[in-house]
Amino acid sequence: MNSLKRSLCVYAVLLFAVIPVYTETVVFLHSNDTHGIYKPYRIKTGQGERWVGGMEATCHYIDAIREKEGRVFYVDTGDIMTGTMAAELVHKGVTGGLMIEFLNNLGCDVWCFGNHEFDLGLENALGLARLAHFPTLVSNIVYKDSGEPILPNPYHIFDAGEIKVGFLAVMSEKFLVEVLKERVQNLGILPVVPTLRSHLEDLDEKADLIVVMYHGKYNEARDIAREISKADIILVASEEGRTEKVNGIVVQSTLGHQRSLGYLKVEVHDDQVMGYEGKQIQLWAQDQLIPSPQIKTLVEYVDEKVGSEYAMKIGEAKRDHFQDGETVENSLGDWITDVMRWKTKAEIGFHNTGGIRADILAGPITKEDIFEVSPFRNTLVVFKLTGRQIKELLEHDVDKGWDRLQVSGMTYAYHPADARPLGQRIESISVNGKILVKEGKLLQPDQVFTVVSNNYLVGQAKNKYFGFSVDEISDTGVLINQVLIEWLEKHKVLDYKIEGRIVKIQN
Repeated sequence: MNSLKRSLCVYAVLLFAVIPVYTETVVFLHSNDTHGIYKPYRIKTGQGERWVGGMEATCHYIDAIREKEGRVFYVDTGDIMTGTMAAELVHKGVTGGLMIEFLNNLGCDVWCFGNHEFDLGLENALGLARLAHFPTLVSNIVYKDSGEPILPNPYHIFDAGEIKVGFLAVMSEKFLVEVLKERVQNLGILPVVPTLRSHLEDLDEKADLIVVMYHGKYNEARDIAREISKADIILVASEEGRTEKVNGIVVQSTLGHQRSLGYLKVEVHDDQVMGYEGKQIQLWAQDQLIPSPQIKTLVEYVDEKVGSEYAMKIGEAKRDHFQDGETVENSLGDWITDVMRWKTKAEIGFHNTGGIRADILAGPITKEDIFEVSPFRNTLVVFKLTGRQIKELLEHDVDKGWDRLQVSGMTYAYHPADARPLGQRIESISVNGKILVKEGKLLQPDQVFTVVSNNYLVGQAKNKYFGFSVDEISDTGVLINQVLIEWLEKHKVLDYKIEGRIVKIQN
């Protein structure tokens, strides 16, 4: 070997020796759909009732994992608002600001807006972002007139040892129909996949590991993963508690409502995820929790602010009442729609299942319990519908999935969507004993009925619930949660069973 070749070989060996091959391990903990929860609550398990959730439990488990692992990112993918009184308290001029203070004290690294952050409008949502000691992200919500994004930075990059981790967030394209129209009338939503592609090109040049935060449904996140490249992880604000790899991208969601933290550990080498471990950390709220003094003090402060009024017993539940179940109809839906008619004397009541946000378990009922069941400040609205319109909206409702309409003052039987085409699904309807539809035939198409519903449902009637707009609406201005409290203070006892108002025909 001549001297030149020997020199080149020595140089190559030295070059390899001085350029190390880095493999970094990064852990992501993430939460979503907190909805104002700051105290533990009871759930049914295979081993009986257990207490789960609360900020003290969240802090305990996050701190334990931080102590054990290396670089840990704590991420929240939205919907901290709307659900309990904690999200209703004004803090530093911002309603719900205490929920941000919890995230500040938990050491949150980054979060993205959820649709419920806009329940009080854009200015309050931006106020939440100002209180955060960490970046707030969402890249596809824009001002309708200008098309400019509501937040200045589409993504954020962190150093994590020898690698850089980039975060990019997008909101579901259904955003504008998930919030009261008047709250988002000046906003627009950009398509998710094109928005991601436009930013991922730039972000890929700057970051070794890219995390997309998606506020939407899990199946939508999987579809997104199939349509994009360059991203490594999608953290989803959904409640399936799943982890899987789709098109080379790790997709994970939690169980939501502080039932679990998502845990995702990834090994990164040469700008690629070489391996991962994903699981759910159950947030069991046992006695031996060791939260930080700051979190413990903040929980006590919120308890004091919520006050004795909302802890006061106003009624008694004789049995468990659930917001969903094996059938379309649920016992809370039966009760709520009955109460709506009780207050307004309407002939028919409708309420969307998605607007019922918590169960009521057997035992004492407090004002705070009612607020958690109905947290949206929705008001009672009264309007008229014909027999033809009622059949039409119920035909449309069969396609609605879990967010079907709960009803009062009527019963009906339907064929599943996969058994009959639209227009032939409703077999029978009876309104307060009057036959409206029999054997699929509409008997009283022009009969007019007085209906009560909530202002959100009516505002989204055409796009989401009825398939047509509602005219001549009378908004009573009466909050649904206040009517529920009024009913309980008068009647004292809640004891509803599913009554068979909605019957599925087995074909």
